[in-house]
Amino acid sequence: MVACPLCQKNTVGKVGTNQYYCWECFVEFSIQKDKTMIYELSDDGSLLPYGENQQLTMGN
Repeated sequence: MVACPLCQKNTVGKVGTNQYYCWECFVEFSIQKDKTMIYELSDDGSLLPYGENQQLTMGN
């Protein structure tokens, strides 16, 4: 069973080949051989590297 790399919970669904979505953190992540990439979903549905969205919205 795959666990979320952020919250370590198992509330994860598969959305593609080696791609998963965490229902607790609301992030998508992909697992490669030795690397895990975490993404946030932007308002338009595109994927942003985790943490990039906060940098864009800070200062409002």
